[in-house]
This record gives sequence, C-alpha cells and structure tokens, in this order.
Amino acid sequence: MRLRVEHEDGSVETITLTGEWRVTEGEFLNRITDSSGFDHFFTHDGHYDGWGGGIRQPPETADEILESMESKRRIEKAR
Repeated sequence: MRLRVEHEDGSVETITLTGEWRVTEGEFLNRITDSSGFDHFFTHDGHYDGWGGGIRQPPETADEILESMESKRRIEKAR
C-alpha cells in the first residue's frame, strides 16, 4: 500500500507499507513497522517525522531507538 504523508513543514511524500503493520505508540512519537521490517515514525498529531523511513532492524533495536528519541524530546521539552 502506498500512503501519502505530510511532514510538519508541509512537504509531502509517499511511503510504501507492505503486509501486516505493527503500531507502537510512544510518548512523543508513534511508529509503524510493516511486515518487511521498515519503520516509519509519526508525531502524535499525525505528521510524518521521516527520519526513520526505510530502516530495517530487529524490533528490539527499533524500540531502543524510539526510546532514545523520546528521551531526547523529554529533555528538550524540560528546557
């Protein structure tokens, strides 16, 4: 399935999701992982964060990356 997504800056791109999807909701970012192992990250308001597109990795590694990014956003929010 091809899906048109919008970034926070208003730019639009098309991503491809295959097979079944796994959605993980995080504190600051949400992640969709498709059956081929590609990760796509979104903000809570639905914008495509984009930095994670096309990363293939074990689910545990993806979870660690998501937690790291959320930790960084927690620190930035506290400032």
